[in-house]
Parts: sequence; structure tokens; C-alpha cells
Amino acid sequence: MLLRKSLFVFASMLLSFCSKAQLFYNNGANVAVTGGGVLYIDGPTENAAGLFSNAGTTTIIGYFRNGSTATGGSSTGIYKVFGDWENNNLFTADQSNVILNGNAQQITGSQITTFYQLELQTLGSVKSMTLDANVTELLKLNDCELATRDYKMFVLNTSSAAIARNNGFVSSTGPGRLVRSTNSTSTYLFPTGWNDNNTIYYRPAELTPSVTDAQSYAVRMAFGDATLEGYDVNTHLDNVTGVNTKFFHLIKQIGSTTPSALSLYYDQVRDGAWSSIGRWQTVPEWEDLMNTTLTTATPLSHRTKADWSDNGDEPHALINSKEITQFWNFPNVFDPASSDPNNSSFHIINQFNLVVLQDMKIFDRWGEKVFDSQRDGTICTFGSNSTYCWNGYYRGKLQPMGNYVYMASLKVLSTGEVKAATGNVSLLW
Repeated sequence: MLLRKSLFVFASMLLSFCSKAQLFYNNGANVAVTGGGVLYIDGPTENAAGLFSNAGTTTIIGYFRNGSTATGGSSTGIYKVFGDWENNNLFTADQSNVILNGNAQQITGSQITTFYQLELQTLGSVKSMTLDANVTELLKLNDCELATRDYKMFVLNTSSAAIARNNGFVSSTGPGRLVRSTNSTSTYLFPTGWNDNNTIYYRPAELTPSVTDAQSYAVRMAFGDATLEGYDVNTHLDNVTGVNTKFFHLIKQIGSTTPSALSLYYDQVRDGAWSSIGRWQTVPEWEDLMNTTLTTATPLSHRTKADWSDNGDEPHALINSKEITQFWNFPNVFDPASSDPNNSSFHIINQFNLVVLQDMKIFDRWGEKVFDSQRDGTICTFGSNSTYCWNGYYRGKLQPMGNYVYMASLKVLSTGEVKAATGNVSLLW
């Protein structure tokens, strides 16, 4: 059907093209479905030119392609679409509800769609994205998979209830993410998962901000071994004994640096029992975030890092770790003439980078202070780490061979505890 004139569908009226599936084609008319009105189109719909204003209920047994202007009729119109949703121009959602009710549908087009409410229907169906999309009010997954692919779904409503689901989930690949805006200290669910040959792996994440400032979080659950995406599970600190190879999460905080509580969910039977959460960072390598807690439940348990902060490193995975009781030390002798930089100065041996040297002082046998980190501030770099060090000199002169006393203050990164250390060191040359 080709429309060139205005078409108005009023309350209690039904306009139906049911004899056989056909294309509903608007070539410049103003099509207005008023409040309470019902428009049923037995086929695809193309709004090539003109206005498609839907304040009632429009059911489209096929795709909806907008090449001009479509709206929710400045009201709460319902678009029920059984084919692809394709937006190539201007869609103003108003307070409308777009229902995707087919088996395999796409959110596509050349222009980003900002939905007010987006509802996915048809049990077990997949709705795929070929570009970014926004939802300003409510995303209803129901029992469907929203496959963002390499794109992002932005849920802009800051309410923690802005996503609703039964068994539905969001899957993503590459740079694809589910992004949620927050503005409270409520717990925000990221219902991420993956369909592996009809076996569903629902492995969500939760983030609970510690403050009420406006921010957002972007999350992707990556199915499979993190090594395949460049995060080698065999490269880790010595206190990490294993990294989950079934899945991992990529997590980013946007707009704030305040801590949040991070929870990762998993099935202890299918995925294994994990003792902590790790992050790919620093060297790079997998490192233990430490001090996580386990909440056991059926079918999914979760581990929580209460004071998680984003440091720019997105990959997170469940890990097993072991406690290292002595993770720092000081040498008892050093030689400034040594060709080995590890032996040519006096500095902390911080094997696992779990402490920070805050202050260090060194005294000779007469009690004179020959080094003060706050006064002299000499810094040495070992690998990717920098710390205070003493090269054996004081006031430009190499000090005599003999015994010296050091006093240091260290901060344990995992707990914030400050420890004092003191001892003797021999200077040889």
C-alpha cells in the first residue's frame, strides 16, 4: 500500500491489511494513530517520507523501517514489531513502548535509536544490535537474549530497577558492553551471559556505588579463556595459583573514581570453587584484588570486593590465591660498585608489590642520619616499580664500609595497615 495523504486511525478503530502480507509504504503522508487506536499491518512497514505518529497500538507483522520521522505520538504509544527495527532518520520515543516479538530480530539502521521502553518478547529469541542504542526508562529482557555484539546498550535511567528480566540476559563481544547510569547507593545488576550452542551461561555482575554521584559502569561477560583475548592466564603473581578459563568480565567505571562493591556470580559446581577476584594489571599480569567475601547460594554464588576501585584495567576474573606471610624484606648487605642494580643500592625487596615504602631513614654507628627519604628523596626503579633507595653516599661522599641501622614505615595495600621495620645493613665497596 502506498500512502501519500494523511491517514488518521481513531480510538476503537481497526485498520487491517489481512488478505495477504504486503508492504505498508508511507511516501509523505502524516500517519497518526491516536490514543486508543489500533493499527494492524500484515507485513513490513516503511516510513520513507512524512510522519508516523503512534499514540495507540501499532502491530507490524514484518520489519519497521523509518526513513523519515516516527514518534510515540507525544504519548504512550506501543510499537509491536515482528521483524527488524531499522531507524535511518529521526525517532522520538516520547513515552512509547517498543516490543520486539519475533524469533530473530535486529536493532539496526544508520541512526542510533533512543527508546523510552524496550521490551523483548518470544521465549529464547535473540535480538541483535548492529549499532549502539539507548533506553531512557526500562529495558525488559524477559526470557530473551540481547546480543549487543561489538556495540553498546546504554540504560540511562539511574534507577536500579531500570532492567527487568525473567531468564533473559545480555551478551557482548569485543568492545560491546552493557552500560548503566547510576545515581544512588543501590545495587545495580548487569545481567550478562552467553549462549554456547544452546547451553546458557548466565554469569552476571553487580556494582554497588558507595556514593550518590552521577556515574556509569560498562560491563561485558567474555565467554572462554582470557588468554585468547590477550590476558594470559598463566601470567600472574606468585600468590595467584589459578585463573578461571571458562569466562571473565571486562568492567569499567565512567565519570567517577569513588569505590564501589563489585560482585561476580558463578556456579560452584560447573565453574569451580574460587577463592578471590583477580584483575589483569600493572606488569601486565593477573593480580589478586584480595579481601573478597563469598556468598554461597543456589544456583549462583558470588564473590564480592567491597572497596573495588577502577584503575583503568578492565579484565576481571575469578582466581585462586594463596596467602604469603612474608611478602617484603630488606637486604643485609649492598655494594654501590656492583654491576647488578638490585645489589648496588639499599631498598625494599617487594616481591609481590603488596606494600608501599612510605618512609626510610638510615643512621651510621654514631647516630648521624646519612639518608632520609623525605629529605633526600632518591628513587630507584626495579622493573615497573619505583621506590626509595640509598646509594651509600651522604653529602656527596661514599660512606665508610661498616654497619648501618635503617628505620622504615610501610603500608600494606590490601588492608591499609602501616607497619614499622628496623634492622641492620652492611655497606661494602
